Amino acid sequence: MTANQETLSILCLGVDLPWVAKVCRDEELNVDLKELPWSEAASAQLQDLTQDVVLVGESAFRQWRDWAQAVALRPVIVVTEKIEEGLVTAALRWGALDALSTKEVGRLGARLQGIAYRRVGRELVGEILSYLEESVLIARSRPNDGHEIVYRNPACVRRMGAVSGYSSDRLLCLSPGPRTDMRKLDEIRHELRAGHPVRAELIDYRSDGEMSWTEFSAAPLSVPGYWVAVSRDVSRRHESEDNAQRLRELVIKSQKHENTAVLAAGIAHDFNNILTGIVGSAELARMALPPEHAVQADIETIIQASERAAELNRELLDFAGPGKGALEPVYLNSMVTTMLVILRSRMQKSIVVRKALRPDIPPIEADPAEIQQVMLNLCMNASEAMAEAGGTLSITTDRVDIGDDERGRFAYGWPQPGPHAVFEVSDTGRGMDSALTARVFEPFFTTKEGARGIGLSVVLSIVKAYRGGIDIDTSPGGGTTVRIVLPAAPERERRRPEKVQRVREAEHRTILFVDDEEMLRSLAQRALEPLGYRVLVAPDGVEAVRIFRENMTEIDLVVLDLSMPRKGGEDAFKEMHALDERVPVLLCCGYDEASAREKTRGALFAGYLAKPFGVGTLIETVRATLAKAVS
Repeated sequence: MTANQETLSILCLGVDLPWVAKVCRDEELNVDLKELPWSEAASAQLQDLTQDVVLVGESAFRQWRDWAQAVALRPVIVVTEKIEEGLVTAALRWGALDALSTKEVGRLGARLQGIAYRRVGRELVGEILSYLEESVLIARSRPNDGHEIVYRNPACVRRMGAVSGYSSDRLLCLSPGPRTDMRKLDEIRHELRAGHPVRAELIDYRSDGEMSWTEFSAAPLSVPGYWVAVSRDVSRRHESEDNAQRLRELVIKSQKHENTAVLAAGIAHDFNNILTGIVGSAELARMALPPEHAVQADIETIIQASERAAELNRELLDFAGPGKGALEPVYLNSMVTTMLVILRSRMQKSIVVRKALRPDIPPIEADPAEIQQVMLNLCMNASEAMAEAGGTLSITTDRVDIGDDERGRFAYGWPQPGPHAVFEVSDTGRGMDSALTARVFEPFFTTKEGARGIGLSVVLSIVKAYRGGIDIDTSPGGGTTVRIVLPAAPERERRRPEKVQRVREAEHRTILFVDDEEMLRSLAQRALEPLGYRVLVAPDGVEAVRIFRENMTEIDLVVLDLSMPRKGGEDAFKEMHALDERVPVLLCCGYDEASAREKTRGALFAGYLAKPFGVGTLIETVRATLAKAVS
């Protein structure tokens, strides 16, 4: 369709209508002519007219030049009986497309033809803008009254809804709300008033009241007083960035925790060796002295102190990596009932305990001792937060199904999708600020005088080991709620642990004791040799394999440390087992038996000796293992 076939709407303001109609007929233009008698009141009507072109007579232009501000988005042609240079200059200065005399009929016709063609282009641009997802808005400045919107594409209409008022916020397609950065918005408004282009992102509120992030830019157009603004919703990008930042923080926390766990494991291993030497030597001294000797009381104090140190060391090992050997179905409700019996004896009478246990909680597959440790640690921390003023301790169990989009919402841990059991502890204590909350699970961090700061670190280690998650809700003076989710037990029969084979019938009592601590090797010799055992010793796995190869027909039992330089206990066991699988091997390490078996990937050891151990424990374990080997 050509421009000649389009209908061109023309407004005549103080211009002879019949003369204009004749010009259009000569140019074969389809037109819709309207006439607006010149008056001061005509300015208000111009605001609502949508003509393609406005023809303004000389008298109207000379008496009222503000018409340019009202119709500047539409082509304006000034028509006069006689062309004067001052009139032409004034018309062009005020934004008119042209100024011509009534004698220049051909020139007027050409101008109208051009406008008709350009209107087709404007309609195409408008159609293109209607397909944009970004909000596009055109506004013009109003003296001392913000901006007036003169165009909005459909996306802008959907985003902003009905428009009322003329504030600068509307120019930016903004609806400020409670979370909008008002300081930043004031800076933007200042830039707009100064006529500067702006580009920024702010929290905005849609027409339905929902919060979103808006990216916008606004800039002045070449026509004085007119602005264009483009905005788009970038909430998804902000959500992705927030999730990525949250994931980075979780990774950093996890790495920090794992690095500290490795350090704790190393310290605990060396500490166990030292404690074993202390306990063993003390017991040997006690055995060498008569019961009534005055030193016996001091020896007993040494042994008791070593036992307390061993308990602390076990906590370090639990933090380093809790064992999951004795897995069985654990029902949280039953465990809460059992745990409360222990808890009530440790809590102050001023603390009221309430429980809300959901009956249909799925069981979890875990070590019951570890889950009880988690519950006790959380409840004891909650009760200590209310020690001064008393309060209410609430224990809740629940069930929840975690979806793929919910895994990352936990402050600690990354649970797998699926059904989970929930254990929640709430207190009405003093609560915590954000800085303290961020550190509560850090190893050795504590605000309590005399505490070790290991309990909550162990809780986190256990929950992470079972692929669970932890959330904390707290504020200063508002109490604290800790929520733990643990995956429900799978619907399958639990695999039974393998039994140790008893294969060798001993004829001699020769023991190979393997440990990298000379103090422990000496202890073993001093404890066992007086009983008639022959004790061979090796400082590492390499030497142990060599001695075993040379004496394997005489060796009845191997006591083997798990962690050693050059060659560890697991590799040494494999080589000795390949030489003679009938010789029983007693595993010796600082981990509990279940953890040790997991670390050695199910190797068939004849028994287990936990560090630190005393002389009596060493002797009884050696005797029992040898007895089983010959039975």
